[in-house]
Amino acid sequence: MINANSNKNNNLSKNLKKIIFFISSCVFVVSASLLVKQLVIDPFVFEKNMDKIKKVKKESQMCDFKSLLEINPDIRGWIKIDGTPIDYPVLQSGNDEPIYYLDRDYQKQKDKNGSIFINSYSELLDKDTKNIVMHGHNMGSGKMFASILKYADVNFFREHSIINFDTIYEPAKWKVFAIIKTNSKEEHGPIFDYYSPNFNSSSEFFNLIYDIKLRSLINVSIDFSKDDKILSMSTCSPRSELEGFRTAVFARKIRDGEDEYMDPSKISVNNNPLMPEGWYRSKNKKMPTFPSFSESLNNGSIDWISECVW
Repeated sequence: MINANSNKNNNLSKNLKKIIFFISSCVFVVSASLLVKQLVIDPFVFEKNMDKIKKVKKESQMCDFKSLLEINPDIRGWIKIDGTPIDYPVLQSGNDEPIYYLDRDYQKQKDKNGSIFINSYSELLDKDTKNIVMHGHNMGSGKMFASILKYADVNFFREHSIINFDTIYEPAKWKVFAIIKTNSKEEHGPIFDYYSPNFNSSSEFFNLIYDIKLRSLINVSIDFSKDDKILSMSTCSPRSELEGFRTAVFARKIRDGEDEYMDPSKISVNNNPLMPEGWYRSKNKKMPTFPSFSESLNNGSIDWISECVW
C-alpha cells in the first residue's frame, strides 16, 4: 500500500508539474504575443496609416483639404511642428461625443494613440472663437503630443517657437508664448480653466492670457491685441508629476504681415511660475500670491497689450 500510494503521489506530482508548465507556457506565449503586438505590430500599423494620409496631404495643394475630407469629414486641419514627430491631421467630433477621437484614429478605428482633436465647442468658423483648444495623448513612444512637454526646456522652446496649424479654411502659423503645468483634480486646488473659446470682452481675453503667463515655465516677450487668436494644446503630464496633472502649450496666431521671427534673447526661464496648490503642498512650500490682472493693468506692469491694427 505504501508503494502504491507513493507511485500515485509521484504521478500526481508529475501531472501537476506538466499542467503548471503548460499554463506557464501559455501565459508566456500570450504575454509575448501581446508584447510583440504592442511594440512591433501596433507601431507599424500606426506609421503605415500616418504615411498614407501624409501622402494624400502632400499630393493636395496647400490648404486644399478636399482629399482629406473625403477620407473623413471630421478632419479640421493639420498641425506640424518642425523638428518633432508632430505632423498630424486634426479632428473634431460633435457635441454628442466630444472625446470620440481620444482613442480613435483619423479612420475612426480604435487606436490607443488616439488623434489630435479640437474641443467640440471651439467653432473654427465663428469669428468670436478666440481660443482653439486641442487635445492629444502624451505617448511613451513620443507620438502625438508627447513633444510639447519639451517646451519646458528653454533651448527647445527657442528652437521650436513656431507652429504650423492650417485649418480647412486657412493656412496659419502660430508663435508659442507659454507652457504651463496645471491640475485636473480639485484635491490639488482650484482647476485653471483655459478651455473657454469665447469671451464677453477684450478684458476677459487679456485676463486669460495674463493667467497663462503667470503660470508659464518660460517667459516670452510677445504682444497681444484684442483681435488675436490663441491655440491651446493640452496633454497629460508625466506620471512623475502629481496625479491628474496636465501640461499645456499656448501659441498666438501670427497676424497678416507680421514677421514670424522670434528673438531667442526674449525667451527666458520663469524662475517663479504659479503652480497648482497641490504642487506647493507636495514640496512643503508656501504658495505665492500675485496681483490680479486689473491690479497689474492699473499699476502699469503689463506692457504686452497692443492696440495696433495689423
